[in-house]
Amino acid sequence: MRTMSPNNPVRRCLFPVDDLTEQAKIDNFANVLRESIARDREEKKRKFNFDFENEVPLDGVYEWYRTDGVNDWIAVKKDPCTDVIKEKPDALKQLENESTPRTNKDEKMPLLRKRRKSLGLVDDKGVRRKISFD
Repeated sequence: MRTMSPNNPVRRCLFPVDDLTEQAKIDNFANVLRESIARDREEKKRKFNFDFENEVPLDGVYEWYRTDGVNDWIAVKKDPCTDVIKEKPDALKQLENESTPRTNKDEKMPLLRKRRKSLGLVDDKGVRRKISFD
């Protein structure tokens, strides 16, 4: 009988899978995993407006700039204020006025009330002192 060398890649299947359901489960899991990866790619493609498979920036919220590396990109989120300012010169003043937060002191903090002083009553523990700076 011939012995197999340890470097030989051929091996026997000691416990063959007779049940095809196990193989079907493995195939189903692989398909679900592929679909999940494809769904995540599409979601990230829409979110970051960048085609990660083809390394191509798309139109959207972010502006992409290539760096020194081969596949290195830097994303900068577009500022909607700069687009408005370029179109209309007076828009900056209007934008600042609209974006200035409106404060209402009554809405921010409730009215604090001081404790009423009872003029005639002095506790035994309390002492009234008059301080003079002459």
